[in-house]
Amino acid sequence: MKYKSEFIVIATLLVLCVTFPSLLIAQGAVVEISPSSGIPETAIKISGKGFAPEEEIDILMTIDEGMKIGLGTEKVEIIQADATGTFTANSAIPRMAKPGQYKIEVIGNKGSQVVLFLEVIPKK
Repeated sequence: MKYKSEFIVIATLLVLCVTFPSLLIAQGAVVEISPSSGIPETAIKISGKGFAPEEEIDILMTIDEGMKIGLGTEKVEIIQADATGTFTANSAIPRMAKPGQYKIEVIGNKGSQVVLFLEVIPKK
């Protein structure tokens, strides 16, 4: 049986894809923050694609060690990707953010996860 081992590998991959589709989708998740820098209270738009359909999303900004603030939920209860896995959320750079680079974590409830950074610049 020359092809038996190849068949087993393909069958296993198919079972994994059907059982855990978010494993494949999460790897393609991409998030963009526009603008990517600004002073505190600057309006920002957070857009993502490649998430699982209807995936609920948390967007967290680490302000200080152990202190995280949710972004994008000021006017909505939850952020959710649509049927194509895309979402858009409007937010603002928190008033308390001091100048520097801040880690932004975008975490979906079906396994998607993206980490990016936002730069807070000093007020002039």
